[in-house]
Amino acid sequence: MNTFIKKLIGFSIGPVVGAMISFITIPVTTYFINPAEYGKASMFLLFQTIVGTFLFLGIDQSYTREYHSATDKTRLLQNALLLPMVLAIGVLLTALIAPGTLSRALFGRADYTLPTILFGVMTIFIVLERFLMLSIRMREQAYEYSLQAILVKSAVLILTLIYIFFIRRDFLAVVYSTVLGQITGDLYLFWRYRNLLNPKVFRLNRSLLKALSKFGLPIMVATSFSSLLNGMDRLALRLWSDFDQIGIFSATLKIAAILSVIQTSFTSFWIPTAYRWYSEGRPIDYFKVVSDAILLGMSLLAAGIFLFKNVIIFILSDQYSDAQYLVGFLCLQPLIYTVSETTCLGIVFTKKSYLSIWVSLIALIPAILLDILLVPSLGAAGAAIAIAVAYFFFFTARTYFSGKYWIKLPVTKHYVVFLFLLAGAFLNLFHFPGMLFINCVWLLLTLALQQSTVRQLWRFWRQQTSQKKK
Repeated sequence: MNTFIKKLIGFSIGPVVGAMISFITIPVTTYFINPAEYGKASMFLLFQTIVGTFLFLGIDQSYTREYHSATDKTRLLQNALLLPMVLAIGVLLTALIAPGTLSRALFGRADYTLPTILFGVMTIFIVLERFLMLSIRMREQAYEYSLQAILVKSAVLILTLIYIFFIRRDFLAVVYSTVLGQITGDLYLFWRYRNLLNPKVFRLNRSLLKALSKFGLPIMVATSFSSLLNGMDRLALRLWSDFDQIGIFSATLKIAAILSVIQTSFTSFWIPTAYRWYSEGRPIDYFKVVSDAILLGMSLLAAGIFLFKNVIIFILSDQYSDAQYLVGFLCLQPLIYTVSETTCLGIVFTKKSYLSIWVSLIALIPAILLDILLVPSLGAAGAAIAIAVAYFFFFTARTYFSGKYWIKLPVTKHYVVFLFLLAGAFLNLFHFPGMLFINCVWLLLTLALQQSTVRQLWRFWRQQTSQKKK
């Protein structure tokens, strides 16, 4: 268990330090760039995420699934890279041959040639970085993984400062600093692991490629739905609201990224650990303890965000003051997703990747309906409600399918805590006297609802302490 904790800490360093760097980047950006311009930049980054979803074809997930059973890890990596790289090169060629067409799709105008070409170059970097980072993660090289995350965030911060203070203060400042920062950080990664990318040792393995594609393609469809789910809020705001609301919503997402840090850290560490435990035949109690502990930690952090939501105004600037009312709902998305990573394992263990399609659809349908109903009248607040409720359905579907094909984890406590936090998020949509006191009570009640988990962790800590003394 000590090794378990050390690796968790190692994988957490990068996201935590990265979040600290982002917290410097956010106010620098929002104090000098108005919500409408910030909204345009967020739409560019959203488009980049959606394109990335199709590039991977789900083969990135296949790669992690096959990693421990493969004898030649380099050959596995290079075969997994093949199809995504072909698609990425296709995007780059499109950017080079018809930059005006792609620029119009990205920015609404045909004259942004340079950022359009950079978008094409970025697709190559996205694919290479993704598979190299997965390789590091599956080796459980926690500190190496964290170092790369810190390098990229640092490069983005430095370039953001340069652009904001010396070059320009519009949405292109965010676009250029993000893209060039990512490329700069990735160059170190590519050099360090150039042996894995050596084309001289590449040998096409058709049967392996077929197996990777067969497992991955259903995941690609599911991931496409998932990307649409995560981007539906901003797409709805683009259709039925304005760039100001998109900017406020996107800036609030950055604040909610406090919990996304835990999500990224935990997922990076948990997936290879869970696969290893499954291969070792560990009892279900191991998985249950982790699930309950993550629920406790994430829910307390969410309740803490309710309590300190007013700080958002100081971080983002007065232009983004409405963000404080949205953060309660937006922090539930990373919370619910992270907890679901501990209750959905039956889907991947049984290789029933197609179930992820149904999971995403079950979450996407309420998201679309609520966006249609709420966004035209409530704007960013309606989009925030929609995504939080949709992720409640996401958790339910993931947990149900996992339990149907593997082992059912007890999740009554999870539902009680989620519903309690949803109620708290609704209260925090409004401003009235005594809100600080109510949020203090909400935090204490969140802890009280999980007394059994606290006692279980306390017993475990005492056990470990007594063993060390012996």
